[in-house]
Amino acid sequence: MQVCKFITCHLQTCHLQTPMTSFLPPINNWSDWSAMFTDAALWQPVVRRICRQHGLTAGTVKAGFPGTCAVFVVDEQVVVKLYPPMLPQDFLREREVYQTLQHPFLPPLLGDGVYADRIEWPYLLLSFRAGRPIREVFDEIAPAQRLALGQELGTALRQLHAAPISGLRHFEMSPQAWQRQLRQNAAANLAKLRDAGYLTAVTINELAEMMQGWQGERPSSPLHLLNADLTEDHLLLRREAGRWRIAALIDWADAEVGTAVYDWIALWYSLCRRDAAFFRAILHAYDPTLRLDAAFRRQLFTYTFLHRFGAAIVDYLWQQDMSTLRSLADLEEWLVGSLSIEG
Repeated sequence: MQVCKFITCHLQTCHLQTPMTSFLPPINNWSDWSAMFTDAALWQPVVRRICRQHGLTAGTVKAGFPGTCAVFVVDEQVVVKLYPPMLPQDFLREREVYQTLQHPFLPPLLGDGVYADRIEWPYLLLSFRAGRPIREVFDEIAPAQRLALGQELGTALRQLHAAPISGLRHFEMSPQAWQRQLRQNAAANLAKLRDAGYLTAVTINELAEMMQGWQGERPSSPLHLLNADLTEDHLLLRREAGRWRIAALIDWADAEVGTAVYDWIALWYSLCRRDAAFFRAILHAYDPTLRLDAAFRRQLFTYTFLHRFGAAIVDYLWQQDMSTLRSLADLEEWLVGSLSIEG
């Protein structure tokens, strides 16, 4: 097996000087993309040329876990991540996150560029981090180890949220823009849930009234650089001396500048699987003064529908048990009822 060695173009954009190639089929929509973005054989010539441009030799090229982008692992040393043309902003934002945040849990950015094949394909080169997503090992982690992981993750999130945001160029930075986006998310989620048909008309109407009554955060609420998609696929773990430890926190393509509670939505529903003890350990390590009281639980419930993926989260959970939800109270109990209230 050849070993990748990073030589040139560290933390800078490299545009390939070779003529435009045509290894890849035309991409016009998400259907075209879904049919090809995990096909390692199709992408291998492109990945190998990108590696050569950055002074790397590429032996084995394997597809990474399927998400939204085309992700390939080269010799278990380097990750090449290419972005679909439908998401030009994701590349700019994720590159800026890796350039801005310095933390042991984030894989270093080795380089970036744009590859020309029929169209321009922006890409990142990241250092590979060996680990298994918590999705694969959640049930193997003893409760006491989950609490230790929660403390480790909560501390890391506090450090990451403390990063300065004043120099960011590809994010909306004002509280007004953030509140506007949340209201747009709420409207889109409400429409999707209404169309899904499994919530009663009473529940939909009560939910609409709740979202209309949402007044937004206080003007003094601090804005942070958020991952915004802390799912069970994005926390990688490694086993050391019989204990699970964090190997990496990956995928910042959905990053936002907003208020911290937004990051707790995917954390609660996906990464923590609504395990209240695990969730509480994370938040107490993040902020020991934070009280998970009735007001916090209602805030978590409200932000479910202010999150960009709120309707998708609710739909996924409902498909698992098809609960009967006759009212807003039923919906709240179903979604956040397992988070016991602290006195």
